[in-house]
Amino acid sequence: MFAKLERWVTRALEGVIVACLAAMAVLVFGNVVLRYLFASSLEVSEELSRLLFVWLIFLGAILASRQHAHLGFDSLLARMPAGLRKAVIVLNGVLMLAACVFFVIGGWEQTAINLGNSYPVLGIPYAWLYGVAVVFGVGLAVSIGLNLRDVLFGKPTAADLVLTQNLEARVEEEVDQLAARQRGKD
Repeated sequence: MFAKLERWVTRALEGVIVACLAAMAVLVFGNVVLRYLFASSLEVSEELSRLLFVWLIFLGAILASRQHAHLGFDSLLARMPAGLRKAVIVLNGVLMLAACVFFVIGGWEQTAINLGNSYPVLGIPYAWLYGVAVVFGVGLAVSIGLNLRDVLFGKPTAADLVLTQNLEARVEEEVDQLAARQRGKD
């Protein structure tokens, strides 16, 4: 059940990210076309695309954390014995959870401060910009908590005992799985 919820949340975040990216593309491309062909523009395009971009980045960082897809330098960690590696990962997780607390507190304060300040063209409060810090802090804390759970209470695999992941190998693995599923359908 928990794995199903995790997959649903992951898919929802991916959907929101795709929607943000699609809306940004339409806004920016539409604005370029309007400027060059009709000498006009969408007034909301710049502010809304900037706001969507900020949300896209922070939501993507939450997903990247869960998938160990952030950039990192693991050569020292890879040479440590498994027990020490586990301790370093737990220490790293605790420090990152502390940073998440700062994000949530700071984001909440900035959101509250900016409830009365509005975007000039959009007319919505700047709180929408700063509110992403709260969502990010909570989402990243959940992701870190799940990663720590996997390391501490599960049977950690070699992939769980690193802070980053070889994305080329992961893409190749997913392509192979997709090809195997396709062969099974034929």
